[in-house]
This record gives sequence, structure tokens and C-alpha cells, in this order.
Amino acid sequence: MEQDRAGGAPTGTTPQPDSGPDRHQRSGAILRTAVTACRAYGREDMAERLDVLGGRLDASEVRVVVVGEFKKGKSSLVNALLNADVCAVDDDIATALPTVIRYGTTPSAHVVRAGSDGVPIQEAVALSAVSEYVTESSDGQQRQSDIGGVEVDIDRRILADGLVLVDTPGVGGLGAAHATATLGAISLADVAIFVTDASQEFTATEIEFLRRAAELCPRVVCALTKTDLSPAWRTVWERDRAHLEQIGLDCEVMAVSAPLRREAMRRSDRVMNEESGYGRLVAYLAGGVLSETRCGHQDRVLADVVAVCDQFIDGFERDLALLRDPDKATEVTARLEADKAAAEQRRSQAARWSTALSDGIADLTSDVDHDFRSRIRALISEIDDVIDAGDPADLWAEFEPWLTSRMSSEVVANHTLMTERAVELSTRVGELFGSDSQDTVRAALGAHGTASMADMGSRLDVKDPAKIGLEAGLLALRGGYGGVMMFTMLGSMVGLALGPIALGIGLVMGRKGIKDERKRRIGQRRQEAKSAARKYCDEVSFHVTKDTRDALRTIQRHLRDHFSARADEALRSANEALRTATEAIRSEAESRPQRIADLTAEIERVSALRRRAEELL
Repeated sequence: MEQDRAGGAPTGTTPQPDSGPDRHQRSGAILRTAVTACRAYGREDMAERLDVLGGRLDASEVRVVVVGEFKKGKSSLVNALLNADVCAVDDDIATALPTVIRYGTTPSAHVVRAGSDGVPIQEAVALSAVSEYVTESSDGQQRQSDIGGVEVDIDRRILADGLVLVDTPGVGGLGAAHATATLGAISLADVAIFVTDASQEFTATEIEFLRRAAELCPRVVCALTKTDLSPAWRTVWERDRAHLEQIGLDCEVMAVSAPLRREAMRRSDRVMNEESGYGRLVAYLAGGVLSETRCGHQDRVLADVVAVCDQFIDGFERDLALLRDPDKATEVTARLEADKAAAEQRRSQAARWSTALSDGIADLTSDVDHDFRSRIRALISEIDDVIDAGDPADLWAEFEPWLTSRMSSEVVANHTLMTERAVELSTRVGELFGSDSQDTVRAALGAHGTASMADMGSRLDVKDPAKIGLEAGLLALRGGYGGVMMFTMLGSMVGLALGPIALGIGLVMGRKGIKDERKRRIGQRRQEAKSAARKYCDEVSFHVTKDTRDALRTIQRHLRDHFSARADEALRSANEALRTATEAIRSEAESRPQRIADLTAEIERVSALRRRAEELL
């Protein structure tokens, strides 16, 4: 029997009040009642908007990305969490492609391939064959190179409420090309689990990666794996916590042991499960993060229901006041006409929010493009200095991964700038419009994806430069022979027999020839290396610039559609308010008592719905 929910909440995790299934069901019931009311009052636009929120409420996923360096235990951690061998674990292979694991009543697996039109294609595969698609062999050769990842459905209780686990490739030094794709995935995740093992404390690159991850993801937790193999793991755990406190990262470090977890699950031993550390991690994910995220979705839904109820109540109370005091007709009508004009202005292309959005996207596109160009210029200057300082034949094995690492860092920094500035822009536009839109930006980034992050794995298109090897003897012989012949002929012309002196002169000439040739070839190799590096930078710049502009256009469309829909809704509300007010003014005296009674009853019904929603907030 599984004990996925064993264990209490970890330190720093506060259970959400009234955040269980009962609140979810009550929120759903309130939402359905509000949708019915909207349709009854002829507001299909409001009903559709609430229906969309209801879909997000029922199908909301909490995406958990598992990241870390190669061979730190990421796949073992995912398998231990699920109590199933989903991700491949082996000393001679490493994960090379992401594996997305969701809940499904029937276990299944699909590989995701890029279609000819850019739309992903899913192809069913056997669960037992997943490792053949997502791993690479010990020599670093990926077994399948034409797929983008694998999606697995499995029946596990920890996933049933919407938790989605993503096992990512190891990022090899956390600065290499894989790190860029991983950070791109983190930016779209709800929580990131950073995996490190107990063999040593955090390295400088791990600390830097954690700092970046904390900037991109709202929640980051560290998992200290392989505690069963490291007797001194408590010392490492304390040092890791000290490192995080030193840099100001509020990130918990949980010590876990996958073998102990698997044995505990086999024995159904709750105490052993707690000792493995996975009880606290499961409680953090399923009891803390999942509940908090669901509460956030529920709060947004309930807040929208309250806003809709307020709108209906305001309209009913206005009509009721007109029926009771017809003398206020002129004043009320003038105010409603002004509200209608304001709504029409807000919907028009000349509205302040529309202008701010267009200008903001244009400025942001220019700033992000300039930022990346500046970074590439500085990187190329650094490349030239590195190449000029040595022989590419000596440094090429280290230079190539260094360049991909530096380029990855610049792409991530540029992507982070774009995301932060896009959120700032959406906030400014939302303030002008009077509506929050940060969720819209996040949805836009999720819809667009991070294509440029995946294009960073290309290698420099150049062969490893070779030194002068066996050719050195031939160069020395050719130079020496030419020197001996020249000075022997000169000696013969003046009647001198140089003898052994000619051989010495030949050796000097041969050595000089080798030196000159070596210098010439080093210069040639430097030019070839610079040319290859510039070509690589140009290629990456081409893809990143295109992807960034596409992302910003996607954000602009999402924000424009979001605010336009809300503006249309506001205009329809203004027109409806003016229509009902006019009907109230024109109503006959004998029908007013019945109309007053009807409005009073409607106000009470909507107010009761509002109170139910407010009680859960």
C-alpha cells in the first residue's frame, strides 16, 4: 500500500486554511451558480468568462521541474516520489531529454516530435521503451535525436490532484547549453526541485544556478540526495544551508534517500518513510505547494464571482432607486450615458491602455534586442582576447564548452530581462485599464514556449585545429637543405670550402623555417577559430532574436485580447444598465410595486451568492 502522503509539513510550510477538497467543491458550486445567473440575466459574455475560469479551476496543473547536474540523482528522486521505475537510472547513461509525468488511469507513454508545420506530434510507445528515447549512452551519444521529449501517464495518488513532474537533462556544470533549456523550463514551472548529492557542499556554479532559478520560479526547494552513501551528509546539509543564508536565498534543503524510500514503500513502513526524507518532500509538494496553488486559483475565481455579483447588485439597486424615486431619472441617465461613453473610449484603439501596450511592446522589443546585441558584442571581444592569448590547438577542447556556456548565460539573462519587463508592462497597462493581467503574461509565455532555449545545443562548426606534427621534420629538412645549398654555392663562387660550417648554417635555417611556419599556422588557426566563433554567435543571435520577437508578439496579442474582451464586457454592461434604467423610468405606475418586489428578490439572491463566495475568500 502506498503512503505518498505520509509525514507532516516541512519547516516553513504553513497549511492553507480551508484549502482541501471541500473548498474546491464549494468554489466550483458557487462558480456554476454564478454562470447560471449570468445566463439568466442575459450576460452570456460573463458566463463564458466564468466558464473559462472554471476550466482552469478543474484542470489546473502544478508543474514541478526537477533540475540539477548530471548524476546527482534526479531520475532516482522522481522514481522514489512515484514509487515506480519511470525514469531510467544507470551509472553508464544519463538523461538527455525531458520526461513529463502526469496522472492517468491507464499507464501510457508518448514521444513528442516536431511536425513539419511546427505543431508537435505525439507517437505512442511502450512504457518499457521510454529509456531508449530519453537517455544517452556512456560515450555521450544520444540514442534518439529526432524527438523533443517524452510524456508519461501513470496512476499515482501524488499526481491525481494535478501535480506534474518533469525530469530534465543534467546540465553538466550548470553553465553549459542544457542549463539554458532547463532555466527556460523553470521560468514556466510552479516549483523547482534542485537536486544535489551529499558527497560535497554546493559549488559556486550550483549557487549561481540556484540564484537564477529563484529569480525565474516562485518556489525553489533543494533535495540533498544519496544520504545513505555519505556518512557526513549532516555536515554537508548544514553547510549548504549556510551558503543559501549567506546569499539571501530562502530555500529549504531536504535530505532524502531514494533506496530507503523504496524499501519503506515495499514494507509499507511509515517510520522508515519518514527517515528517508520523502515524507516531508511529498507533504511539501502535495500538501503545501499544490494546496497553495489551488487556493490561488480558487481565490481568483471567487474574486471574479464577487465582482460579477457586485455588478448585478449595483444595476438592480439603481433600477430599484429609480422605481422608488422617478425624479432622479435625469441624474441617473446622465451618469449612465457618461459610463457608456467611457466604456466606448476604453474599447477604442485610441484608449490609453491600447496606446501604452503598443508603445510598450515596441520599446521592449527594441530594448531586449539592444541588450542581446550588446551582450554578443562584449562576448565577441572576450572571445578575441581568449583566442589571441593562446594557440587554439591547445585550448580548443576547453574553449568550445566555455563559449557555449557563456552564450547560454547571455541568452538566459536576456530572456530573464524580457520576462521581467513584460510583467512590468502588463502591470502598467492593467493599472490604466483597471484590471490585473500578470496571469495573462504567464499564459502567453507558456503558449509560446522557449524555442530559443532548445537551440543552444548546436556545436561550433569547425574541426579541432591541429598542431605541426610530423611535418616539422620535413620543414626542417627543406629549410636546412636550401640553406646548405645557398651558402655552399656562395663559397664555391669565392673559392671557399665551407664544409661543416654549411651544415650548421643549414640547421639554423631549418629551425627558423619551422618557427616561421609555426607562427603562420598559429595565426591561421586563430583566424579560423574566430571565424567559427563569430559564425556560432551569429547563428544563435539569429534564432534568439526571432524567438524573442515572436514571444513579445504573443504577449502583445494575449494582453490585447484580454483587455479587449474586458472592454467589450464593460461596454455591454453600460448599455445594459442604460437599457434597464430607461425601462424603469418608462414603467407604468401600476406595475412598479411588482417590479420593486422582483428587484428586491433578485438583489437578495445575488447578495446571498456573493456572501457564499466572500466567506471562502
